Amino acid sequence: MVIRVKPRLPPEKIHHPETSMNRNGLPESIRNSREFRLVYERGQRYSTPYFNIFLLRTGSSEIRLGLTITRKTGVAVVRNRCKRRLREIVRHYFNERRADARIDPGMDLVINARAPLPNAEYRQVDEAFRKLMDKVLGK
Repeated sequence: MVIRVKPRLPPEKIHHPETSMNRNGLPESIRNSREFRLVYERGQRYSTPYFNIFLLRTGSSEIRLGLTITRKTGVAVVRNRCKRRLREIVRHYFNERRADARIDPGMDLVINARAPLPNAEYRQVDEAFRKLMDKVLGK
């Protein structure tokens, strides 16, 4: 039996330093509760019918994303679907605007899902996110 292991990619192939995206094109993740609390306490809050966004400008060279989806949103399958949809919307938004000088790479972004999100169409959620981010970033 032969087990083949994929060779590790060099760091320059995994990360995109100019945009701080990981190899999937997503912003880096906010992982621990201390980082989430910092964004909640010091960041600005913006709302849509589908989610709340907390945005904290950090002055660093990376964009970081945190998602919170509570159990009142639905069972695990529904919550995971919401997370996948939100990650995809964020990925598309930042990849399309990679060259835009107005997107400051130093920001932490936390998205809290609201109850209507699971029943909304992808297009509606995408449009709400784009409209809000364009307004926040001054486009």
